[in-house]
Amino acid sequence: MVSYEVVGRLLSRDVILRLEHFLELAGIEVQPETFAGMFILFVFRLPIPIFIFLSRASPAYAVPVALGIGFFNALIIYVVFILRMDARRNEIETVLPDFLQVCSSNVRAGMSIERALWFAARPEFGLLSEEITAMTRRTFGGESFTQALRRLSRKFNSRLLTRTINLLIEESASGGEVATLLEKSAWDARQIQILHKEISEMMLMYVVFIVFASAVGGPVLYALSSQLIGITNTIWSAITEQNPQGFSTAGMMFLQPKPPTVSTQDFYYFSLISTVMVTLSASFIIAVINTGSMVNGFKYAPFFIGLGLAVYFVVTTAFNMLFAPIFVK
Repeated sequence: MVSYEVVGRLLSRDVILRLEHFLELAGIEVQPETFAGMFILFVFRLPIPIFIFLSRASPAYAVPVALGIGFFNALIIYVVFILRMDARRNEIETVLPDFLQVCSSNVRAGMSIERALWFAARPEFGLLSEEITAMTRRTFGGESFTQALRRLSRKFNSRLLTRTINLLIEESASGGEVATLLEKSAWDARQIQILHKEISEMMLMYVVFIVFASAVGGPVLYALSSQLIGITNTIWSAITEQNPQGFSTAGMMFLQPKPPTVSTQDFYYFSLISTVMVTLSASFIIAVINTGSMVNGFKYAPFFIGLGLAVYFVVTTAFNMLFAPIFVK
């Protein structure tokens, strides 16, 4: 049996290096060649048998269906990675101001910056403490302090952390007031958090409107439109039965009535697809408002899609009961 690493080595070196950085940002400790092999086999394991089956039963659908399933598998992995990267970034940015404040106090107490970071890595700082501890161990083992800091910044997709580390490296190299820099960096990080919170509170009304319009208003209008189409088709069928020859419009062809071109069944499928697409788009918009990252919308999507479909089915059932006498011949 071919191992994952052998399959992963089929990719170019540039792709492997980019994948290694991607894994580092997600906090996954696995060889990039091994993960590349796992990714390839996961993406194509299901599409290949489906392609072989459909190529015999329905050749026209074999390629599109197989490619769609493969793309969906790859999208799942990508979304999971992005969500994990955002979770790691949010976790360290939340505790970064307090960590920098403690580290500044240690420097003012007479510690070197390496020891100040080491003693500031308390358990309550969680992931950041783990990474700082690992970094200081490497510096005590012979790695330069600057190199260790830059390695730390590459592990998180955080502009705030990268900016803080770059300032710390420059200040340490120039012999400046490191404690003052850490205090200012902590204050800036805390102000950014407060600003984000204020913006989210200001946008709350927009979020409520988007949720109502996409998950409640839209499905209700789709359900009502479906009933109107059904009533129109019923009335037209009754008129057709009574006048098989059609209407007499005294030669005015532009007044000739015509039956509806949209059936109730067609509009039903359109309503379901539209509800899913609208609620999915709404989840992305709300994710950008709340977190600044569109990918986080995948976390909200199941709730919004489920709410929208539930409202649609409930309202449709209520309208069916309300308009039932119209459909009774």
